[in-house]
Amino acid sequence: MRILSIILLFAVSLGMAQELPPVINFDPNQYMGGNQNWMISQTPNGNMYIANSTGLLEYTGEEWNLYPMPNNTIVRSVEVVGERVYAGAYMEIGYWERTGTGRLEYSSLLSQFPDPLRDGEQFWHIRHLDDFLIFQSFEGLYLYNEANESITKIPGPPAAITNLFKAGDDIFFQVMARGLYTIRGNVAQQVIAEEFLQQIEVMHITRKGSDLILISRNGMIYSWDGDSLEAALPALTGELQGKSVFSALDLEDGTFLLGTVEDGIFHLDKEGALINRFNQENGLLNNTVLHLYVDREQNIWAGLDHGLAVINLESSFRSHQDIYGKLGSVYASFQTNTHLYLGTNQGLFFRRIGENGFEFMEGTNGQVWNLQFIDGYLFAGHNNGTFLIEAENATRIFDRTGTWTISKTEGTPGFYVQGHYNGLSLLREIDGEFKDLGMLEDFPHSSKFIVQTGNDEFWTVNEHKGIFRLKLDFEKQKLNILKNFSFDTISGINSSIFKFNDSLYFSSRERLLKYDPEEENFKPDSGLSEIFNTKELISGKVITTGDGRIWGFSENTIFNVEVSGFSNTYRENSIYLPRELRNITLGYENISFLPDDSYLLGISNGYLKFEEEFTSIEDYELRINQITASALDAEPHLLDLENEEPFHYKTNNITFKYSIPVFKKFYRPEYSYRLLGLSSQWSPWSQNSVVSFTNLPFGDYEFEVRGRIGDKYLDPVLYSFQISRPWYLSFTALTVYFLFFILLVYLINKLYKRKHQKVIRENEKELRMKNLEAEKRIIELQNEQLERDMESKNKELAVSTMSLIKKNEFLSSIKEKLKDSRASGEVSSVIKTIDKDISEEDNWKFFKEAFNNADKDFFKKIKSRHPNLTANDLKLCAYLRLNLTSKEIAPLLNISVKSVEIKRYRLRKKMDLEHDVNLVDYILAI
Repeated sequence: MRILSIILLFAVSLGMAQELPPVINFDPNQYMGGNQNWMISQTPNGNMYIANSTGLLEYTGEEWNLYPMPNNTIVRSVEVVGERVYAGAYMEIGYWERTGTGRLEYSSLLSQFPDPLRDGEQFWHIRHLDDFLIFQSFEGLYLYNEANESITKIPGPPAAITNLFKAGDDIFFQVMARGLYTIRGNVAQQVIAEEFLQQIEVMHITRKGSDLILISRNGMIYSWDGDSLEAALPALTGELQGKSVFSALDLEDGTFLLGTVEDGIFHLDKEGALINRFNQENGLLNNTVLHLYVDREQNIWAGLDHGLAVINLESSFRSHQDIYGKLGSVYASFQTNTHLYLGTNQGLFFRRIGENGFEFMEGTNGQVWNLQFIDGYLFAGHNNGTFLIEAENATRIFDRTGTWTISKTEGTPGFYVQGHYNGLSLLREIDGEFKDLGMLEDFPHSSKFIVQTGNDEFWTVNEHKGIFRLKLDFEKQKLNILKNFSFDTISGINSSIFKFNDSLYFSSRERLLKYDPEEENFKPDSGLSEIFNTKELISGKVITTGDGRIWGFSENTIFNVEVSGFSNTYRENSIYLPRELRNITLGYENISFLPDDSYLLGISNGYLKFEEEFTSIEDYELRINQITASALDAEPHLLDLENEEPFHYKTNNITFKYSIPVFKKFYRPEYSYRLLGLSSQWSPWSQNSVVSFTNLPFGDYEFEVRGRIGDKYLDPVLYSFQISRPWYLSFTALTVYFLFFILLVYLINKLYKRKHQKVIRENEKELRMKNLEAEKRIIELQNEQLERDMESKNKELAVSTMSLIKKNEFLSSIKEKLKDSRASGEVSSVIKTIDKDISEEDNWKFFKEAFNNADKDFFKKIKSRHPNLTANDLKLCAYLRLNLTSKEIAPLLNISVKSVEIKRYRLRKKMDLEHDVNLVDYILAI
């Protein structure tokens, strides 16, 4: 904001020669208000307030704010009293007060007036005296009592009041065609009758002892001793003739400022002589000056018909800017008792001391790199060679190639060594005449700097090849390179070599090194190197001025070093002057010491001049002007700067605006901040005066901002705030969460126990089931084993039964054959034996024993179901259970097959089986 607001207009006036204080201009597009600025005032905190054609303008040093009047009319007057800003406008007057949010709030005083305002009444002036304010319109004067906030109209002559003045402890006002009046006891009292003033329109009044000093519209200055009105200072008929003074200001040093309608501002000394003149040609945006005001730092504010201007009248700098491009960039300067010379990129210019205007020196077209005064001769190093300057004439004494520098030889008088674009050359002076001895062979390197060290030995530096130690043989005009120190870890661009305090130094942007003759090498110096290495150098060029100082150039300062007294230590002086305000090509920085103990610094469009006594930076106050907060995608709202209530957790996007009320052209405040609670690291220094933080989490924060102007640091300002916790993270909610957690843990524990018990039960059940399954399996295995045993026994029974059947069938067949043989008694005996062997009882006993081993429970079961079965029935059932056929059963019972069928039928009857039930299936199922 500040960079945009400062327009670099170093004034030049008559003949482009006037050296003026720095001027800052503010265009209406910058402060976003109306063109006209009618009156200016300042609050104790440094803010400036301007009565603008669209409202009340506020300037904090960083930001402009516009406050329209309630009826949106032109503000004609403004006066700051304490913390109140009184403003007068068309049909409206009142005051603005700052609220806790940093904004101004308006209170109208119209209701306090004894009578309604006349239609079209405007308040052109407001003056404060003791506990009263005086409001002036053309229709009358009104006295406002601050204590009881009452307004009374001051009785006066029934004519238009043209102006209102405050001089010391008195209030004066002029009444058209009636004279000059003051206020005594709330009553108008005439001071100067109209017969004395006649047609004089008073624009300003001040006191000088008991006399009144009056400045008229035509620029005349009068003195009133109570009896007569006389011209106090001679009129500037040549300068002010035909000009109309609209505003005026007397300064503490006794000088005057006159603001005109047609030609800007005239600065007059105590005798009325012109000191400076500021107008549209040399610095102002507009020639019509509506108001002049001096702030607490003695800056002059000019309310213009188009814009605003601030003149740093007390600045130690005086500037000459070539706004028309007639001079160009100043690369060198030198002043004699009669002339000031400027070497620029367009040639050599001179100005006679005591006169205005620079003139071009014929024949010097081109770039002048250097101006050196050696043995009473002034040499100019030029891109066309070397010129000898005598008064207002230039004679070229070397024209082979461009010349950077010239140095007189110390060992051999009458000779001069010149450094050129492509090597070195010799000049010889005989009786005031200079002879070109030509270029020295075998050294084609550009040489901007030459330093003599005695015995025809000298040093030069080339940006690419390094530092050369050279020895010159004048008889043979031959150059010997004793040593070449090449650049290894540093850059030689814009470097330089120089002598200071009887020592040889090399300087680059990165470091400064001192030559050690014993080690024959360059190394850091504990004194001078420490000073240079702490600077943010923009160039390695170091300049030695005629007062024994050396000068360096950093980002925000120019600085010099001198030997301090008898201690042989170094003393440093820094001048805060940002690089962008110097704006000179790197490597071509230049500064010269003038006979009047001032310094001239060449810049890209003129020069700056300043005194040896450097201006110190005043104590300024850093303050936070405004804080806004907003939720995401919501309109920001202003916060109370004093009330530190916690912010809602959704209102976590916060913006801070801060400033240092500095109105000096060459002062550029820089700021650094940090937000403790988010980060403890300070931000890089910046000229930005606004910072925003978005989406901050809840918690406690401390916003801290610090400021600096050059090497002057201001006390930091702190603002603490808190972003409240979301409701779901409040302590109540956390307590509920904790209790819920405890309950949840309890329930989980309960459920876990239940589940655990259930698991135990299930495990026990599963174990039981497994045991049962195991037991079942064992039983199954046992059953399987039993089944296998039974099957085995059944097989054995079946085999035995079949064997028995086969045996009986065999015996029966033998018996039948024996019967057929009708043999003897021995045969009968055999038949009896066979009958005995196939006896039913014996077969049954054998079969029953085997059957019980295979199916021991069968007889019990069938007997329980059919108790009426006989032993023979049981035998048949046993044979049927073995699934034997009737044919197979017949031999066992020793009966026929038919008899077996009959037995089966009878058995069914005894068992009372249904017709469709199979007898064998039934017996098998038991």
